[in-house]
Amino acid sequence: MPKTGRPARRMLGFLLSLCAGLALGRAPQAGAARDLGALQPFYRATQLQGHLIGMGLQEIPDYLTAPDIDLAYRPKPGMTREIPFVDTFSINRFLGGYPEEWLRKLNDWDEALGRRSLDYAVRQANGSLRFRPELIRRRLEPYLAAGYRPQDITIALENVPWDLSTPGGGPPETGAWGRRSPPGDLEEWARLIRQFAADLPAYLGPEAASAIQFETGVEYDGKASFDASAPEFFRFYEATDRALHAVLPEAALSPGEFTGAGTCTPEMPNCVYDTREFLAFAARERLAIPDVPRSLHSFLDRPANAGPSITAERALQSYARLPPVVAEVHQFGLLDEPFGPFGHSGSDTAARRANWEFQVLMRLWEGLRPRRVFHWGGFDGTGKLALLNGPGFLRLVLDRYVGSRGMLLDAQEKGPPRPQPAEIMAVGFNSEAGAKSDAGSKSEGRSAVILSSFSLDAAGPAREVTVTLPPGLLAGGGRPKTIRYRQSENVHALIRRDLAGEDNLTPEFAACPQCLAAPILMARDADRARAPLRRQWPRYVEAIKETLRWRQDDPGIAREGTRLRVTLEPNELVIIE
Repeated sequence: MPKTGRPARRMLGFLLSLCAGLALGRAPQAGAARDLGALQPFYRATQLQGHLIGMGLQEIPDYLTAPDIDLAYRPKPGMTREIPFVDTFSINRFLGGYPEEWLRKLNDWDEALGRRSLDYAVRQANGSLRFRPELIRRRLEPYLAAGYRPQDITIALENVPWDLSTPGGGPPETGAWGRRSPPGDLEEWARLIRQFAADLPAYLGPEAASAIQFETGVEYDGKASFDASAPEFFRFYEATDRALHAVLPEAALSPGEFTGAGTCTPEMPNCVYDTREFLAFAARERLAIPDVPRSLHSFLDRPANAGPSITAERALQSYARLPPVVAEVHQFGLLDEPFGPFGHSGSDTAARRANWEFQVLMRLWEGLRPRRVFHWGGFDGTGKLALLNGPGFLRLVLDRYVGSRGMLLDAQEKGPPRPQPAEIMAVGFNSEAGAKSDAGSKSEGRSAVILSSFSLDAAGPAREVTVTLPPGLLAGGGRPKTIRYRQSENVHALIRRDLAGEDNLTPEFAACPQCLAAPILMARDADRARAPLRRQWPRYVEAIKETLRWRQDDPGIAREGTRLRVTLEPNELVIIE
């Protein structure tokens, strides 16, 4: 049995957090503040792809560190390039098994190898496997050279390389993300994993190789990713675990993220396994499971389940049916537009997305204490035209209060019921100068309220919201200062207006007044949109900067004793200090 020191320590930390009192299913108490504990940077993680070498690394745009803004980016010490807003990350599909179109699109197609061009293992003429450790170096080196550490990296041991046999002996099946057929010969698969585990320390050294975390595969509880039965997956996981730990006994291995509720019933023909049954199997076989991740999406074109409260509740309930585990969310986001799916017009990337993420993150922090929640990037575009988006803005805000003690506040919206109800959330932060988070970040001694509104009706009227302040919050006296980030007024809204003025806005966006997405996705003619985007770039940078500056004379805020009255638009995030 492999040693389990690192997983055991993680489990102990999670059990201690349970003893401290998680708020699973607890109803708000009007007028009372609920303690959330010290804010940790659990929201600073992302998911990368193995076929995209160096994915995510970039220089931080100068406008985010300029002296004329108040909410500035904090670069990682010693790094000239980094993945913005990211401390840790996973690299999916590290072993290959990629679709042909991906390889051709990125000029990685080798005529001699074909679709095996980036596979870690290929079969030779004599039937043996040839392993390619140079691909390990190629995929990891950009991040290590940038300054990320092995312990910051999770490697997904997927897809199964194309040349490995299938259970039925036929050709492997291809899904949307490459090979989805499991290996037919588990001993050969185990040999591959043992060789991979030996190649890592040959490159990094034993200690660094053991610090890397591993997972089996992304959403392997669904046949779209892993076309097998539950017993087949269980045997596959056990073989992977035994092989990995035979070489790296201290390494941590987890299952990939589960989907939905983590259940598997006869009415779900494409389901592979039930997460609770998998954990029972792992316990019987004495397989240490350091964490159990899941995916967590909502969709604007499926409004019944799009709100942040119901999204968070789905996650809470999915873990409530499991034994105590360390939770993580490896896919997280509000997808699609009200008029259609992501693949056609992208997804909201501005204030509506920021408010949705803020409210879900705070509910997860209160009720689940996840170790990590991944995001899909804080910018639209790259290089000199990297445009700060809603998720990026939100992480600038949260980073400001890391280490501060959070509290969920009572907030009441004034006025008659809306056609589409708004979800309102207020969170207070208090800290003393020098207070540290678990990650070592020091607080600068701040007192703040973040007020958020999420609504599917993005164009509704502004309303007054009253927040009840507990003793000690915003207690410094004087008029509060504010930063506002609105769906109606941000750089994406400005670009949308410019596209409309150039008769280059798609009909779908033209018919949806406050629907926003990455600029190119809102354009009818993407090529025609690029030149004005470059020409107007200084104007767009100034619009971003304006949302990062304190306002000292906000007429939409007033304080009366312990009551803070704030005028709030639908899908507006307000920071008050």
